[in-house]
Amino acid sequence: MVRAISVVLLIALASGTSGSAQQSLPAVADREASIRIAALSQQLLADGSDRSTTELDQLTERVRNAVDVHVQSAFASTETSQQIQDRLRAILANHQPNPEHGDLPFARMANLSAGRALVVAYAIVRGAHNDISTIRGFVSDVNRFKLIATTGEDFDGYNMFKLELASPIAGEFWLLAWGQAQTFNGSRVRLRLYAFDGRGFRTVWEPDDLFSATVRATGQGFAIDHEVREPPFTVHDEYRLTFNGPIKVN
Repeated sequence: MVRAISVVLLIALASGTSGSAQQSLPAVADREASIRIAALSQQLLADGSDRSTTELDQLTERVRNAVDVHVQSAFASTETSQQIQDRLRAILANHQPNPEHGDLPFARMANLSAGRALVVAYAIVRGAHNDISTIRGFVSDVNRFKLIATTGEDFDGYNMFKLELASPIAGEFWLLAWGQAQTFNGSRVRLRLYAFDGRGFRTVWEPDDLFSATVRATGQGFAIDHEVREPPFTVHDEYRLTFNGPIKVN
């Protein structure tokens, strides 16, 4: 009887150890990715007054590729948005922009037309007034992810904030992004509204750049306060979301 109990305990302990090891696999993968990305980031942020733009861009692309590889190999489509966002922020711990100019890495899971999908957006910090922002879309592929599309170079030379909006079209994820031009003498802000259906990004709205613009969500869409060159000099615009994009309602 004692022998039988001992065998049962040994099996239970072995099972518990196996489960613990299995649970730690994502943490181990994240730690390894974080180390790799941190090493690249040190090169990227090193004093490079004599460094060429080509070298900076090559290092930037290596950081971006490292993130893509990790998202596709280590993140699971069964995870929640919060779990993936927390993991993304952990591996990009070296890439936290000045909070006045940009926000932390963003991740959202969604069930879209093409299936279970993931949108991530983040800035690669490269020193003062030189960050590179990116928005990337993935789709579930046998419980992992496959990179499907990016929004391109709209925010090259700009910082970036992100705001998820309630999509008026079923099967699409809508994301509003905005950010200040990094080398402009003043505050020129670019805004873009993107839709992602799991197959590609569609630019829903791309207005001219605004001056000293601030953005906030509203019940129907979003509002923008910005400066103009004639009275009343400060303008408050409110937009409601429709199938065709945002419509100004004031």
